[in-house]
Amino acid sequence: MQQSLVWKPWNHPGVEHLNLDIGSDGINASSHLMQSIRGSSIAATYVLKCDERWRFRRLWLKVDNQGQRSLSLRRDIRGNWFLNGELREDLSQCQQVMLSASPFTHTPALQRCALETGQSEQLAVAYVDLLSLRVEARSQRYQCLRQGDGQTLYRSEAEGHAPSELLVDQHALLMSASAEYQRISSRTLQFNTLV
Repeated sequence: MQQSLVWKPWNHPGVEHLNLDIGSDGINASSHLMQSIRGSSIAATYVLKCDERWRFRRLWLKVDNQGQRSLSLRRDIRGNWFLNGELREDLSQCQQVMLSASPFTHTPALQRCALETGQSEQLAVAYVDLLSLRVEARSQRYQCLRQGDGQTLYRSEAEGHAPSELLVDQHALLMSASAEYQRISSRTLQFNTLV
């Protein structure tokens, strides 16, 4: 399945356009986003790779904010994390990656949790701040509040942030996040294979 998705922040200028490819070899997401964050304008590009079970494997990120900076983050099959090739033992308990200004990075975590109504799960995530490019371990908790009509409502509690409600579609792709993001476009891409 291939999809093209677009989100915009609720309270400040910006947009994220993401192409998502879900196949037998895993999940590949490539995104371009522009936002005004804490008074700074940024443009960012990232490529995120998960295996077929939505386990994080690799992130490549480039940010332009008064000069270009980039990072590479990877998790091997033993659970070791590497930032720009250097082992980061402080991330050893992390299961997923979370980007500070991207609504998509909730999806791999929600897919891995597979929560039913009333259930909750707390995860350790490698949190990447897009302004500073700092990477640190943080706690992220999801609780499934309601399911139905191809939509699920979650409560998200992220360390260092106010709780929010996430409404996602049947693929755990964000439709809206209270006071944060709104999806404005979603298209499933189909290819004509007739010759």
